[in-house]
Amino acid sequence: MIQQKHIYKTIIMVALVAGICFATGVKIADPEPCIGIIGDEQLETRKGVPFLGGRGPGDQIGITWYDYQANGGYGQRILVDDNGQAHIDWMWMNASQSTRYCAWNFRYIGGSYYGETQASDSWSGYVQLDITQEADPDSQRTMICYHFNPGAGYYSWIDVDGGQGWGALPNNPVSPQIANNIWPYAAVCNNNNIVLASHGQPVPGNNMMYLYLTTDMGSAWAEVFSVDSCATISQFVRASRNSGSDKIVFCWTKFITDSIAGGQLDNNVWYLLSTDNGVTWGSPVNVTSYQPSDTVRAYNNVNAIFDNNDNLHIVWTGRKVTDNYYVSSKIYHWDEVSGNITIVNSPSIYYSDPGGWWIAVTGGGDYGGWRLPADQPQLIVDANDDLYCLWCGNDDYNDYAADGFINGEFYGAISYDNGGTWTDYRNLTGTRTPGAGPGACDDEDYMTACPKVVNDSIFVTYIEDKDAGAEPQEEGTLTENPVRCWVFDKSWVGIEEGQTELVQRTSLSLYPNPSVLSTEMSYALVHAGEVSVGLFDAAGRLVRVLDCGYRASGVYTLDINTSELANGTYFVILDTSIDKVSRSLVVMH
Repeated sequence: MIQQKHIYKTIIMVALVAGICFATGVKIADPEPCIGIIGDEQLETRKGVPFLGGRGPGDQIGITWYDYQANGGYGQRILVDDNGQAHIDWMWMNASQSTRYCAWNFRYIGGSYYGETQASDSWSGYVQLDITQEADPDSQRTMICYHFNPGAGYYSWIDVDGGQGWGALPNNPVSPQIANNIWPYAAVCNNNNIVLASHGQPVPGNNMMYLYLTTDMGSAWAEVFSVDSCATISQFVRASRNSGSDKIVFCWTKFITDSIAGGQLDNNVWYLLSTDNGVTWGSPVNVTSYQPSDTVRAYNNVNAIFDNNDNLHIVWTGRKVTDNYYVSSKIYHWDEVSGNITIVNSPSIYYSDPGGWWIAVTGGGDYGGWRLPADQPQLIVDANDDLYCLWCGNDDYNDYAADGFINGEFYGAISYDNGGTWTDYRNLTGTRTPGAGPGACDDEDYMTACPKVVNDSIFVTYIEDKDAGAEPQEEGTLTENPVRCWVFDKSWVGIEEGQTELVQRTSLSLYPNPSVLSTEMSYALVHAGEVSVGLFDAAGRLVRVLDCGYRASGVYTLDINTSELANGTYFVILDTSIDKVSRSLVVMH
């Protein structure tokens, strides 16, 4: 069991002095899909790059050397119980790649954490979670699901914590004991029935999804549904949390044409609904009904919630059918009341496309295998029944790492009319690091969000990948990556681009980076106070004071003249009375 609490600010500064390792060449990876990858291959052991701090928002709650967290949809790895406490899971791996397991942490109502904790045996991973439902909120416990290799094939497992926030995991893991069922997703019904959806290991002839039910926390299981699906996992399970509701939904994507490649790219969105806590199910419903002649297809990630009136909403990634599979995408929304499909996101401010597509441009960065310019949506609802949709992506195709992979950021939009219309998107993180090498990237990825706004706050967890690209798919470099929990006011999603009246976190950005002659520095202050901003060389020596003095809260910008600096790596450090933020700056004449 690992216990790491409140040590990361010290690590950040020590690592900064130690220097940074940058990639010496640019590698543009083949964007073709990696059919057959299940994420359980033992990776070739090689020396990795430790992270040098980072500036992704939120609290660092752990680490992992395994950036990859899910195949297909990202699912659910953070939930808030009725006491306002967050249950969080992720897939942990050490630097030597000899151990991989599910990690767990717990955020108390005051903002402190239990600590990073091992939650499964090795070799296991691809963890998802939900929370048990109890009359006494103090008795609500974490339920995790994952797949594990006990030596005779991969099995899907569930496990339940010994008490609320105890961290007593592994506790008593149980499985349907169906071999070669991997990538499980599970949801706990309001009566504590558990529905688990798993995927047949992708070998020729087996692209099946299976749905199982346990009414006794795993002592006995029944298969309730199966479907021939697609070449990668795409299922999602969500139980309603409305009082008195017995609803649970199973969503998935199913290919339009029966082919492996089509299973990743050319799908319809389907759902199956139960109104009795998973015991019986209605008929499958095809939400999209795309035809082979249509120019739009559903991609392989889907997410769903029930609003406060217990009506179902589903979001997914759609792609434009072109000669190149990965050039354009949108986020789509559907609700069962209207039956309408609407577009969530708007075109990027960095380019104009009359169809509203987020697009990749020839000569730009590579989004990587199984990825699109905007993808992996997450739905959230607040007490007013307003809907929030967050997603991963990048609207600036010049922001890619030294080895060519896009640095991801998080975006969001709001609907005040049950999904009929959506606000313009907001870049929630704004951590662009063009040209950054291993250890210096700010690539936010693998984000999941709590589906309910809690005390006007949105809760998300994600991986701050320090070198963009999914390393298990041979994209990017193995790095030590912070795992973060970010809690922010829901109003942050609705702030227009460039508005500075409400600053949510201290931040620092540099653009362009690498710099030839000059770079614009922008920093944001949550609170007024004394500020110093310095430029340091790789050895930690002060080169230049960039700004200092008393500053009100808000956003400040200034130019850094780099024309007389020698080529190399420097660090810009913003120091306030509350915190310290650093960014690497590459000078390249």
